[in-house]
Amino acid sequence: MLRRSEFGKKLRQHDWYYGFADDHRSWTKGRDQAKVIRDLHENHACPFNMEILRIWAHNNILEEFVEEEPDQWYRQPRKYKCIAALSRKDLITQAEHDEITQWLTLGATVEEIALYA
Repeated sequence: MLRRSEFGKKLRQHDWYYGFADDHRSWTKGRDQAKVIRDLHENHACPFNMEILRIWAHNNILEEFVEEEPDQWYRQPRKYKCIAALSRKDLITQAEHDEITQWLTLGATVEEIALYA
């Protein structure tokens, strides 16, 4: 079984939007990776649900966003006007992000922990 830090790395590298792929090979690869991630989630008895882990993997940290219109959150500084807004439900606090990172890095090497910075 992979260590928690390797599980975290797979979460970061996963194409969470593979279901929207036009290419069947991309969709198949994403589906297979999603199964591996679900299995790791279960095997590690991860206390966080997959939706929260997706938000963590994208670094959607509330404190880095500003609500420009009702429930329209944008990462700051906002570089491009064509970026889609996020809803508040798609953000986690820095404390929640740190808690997940801490759980995933338990037993990790210094080099592995550096990947989460």
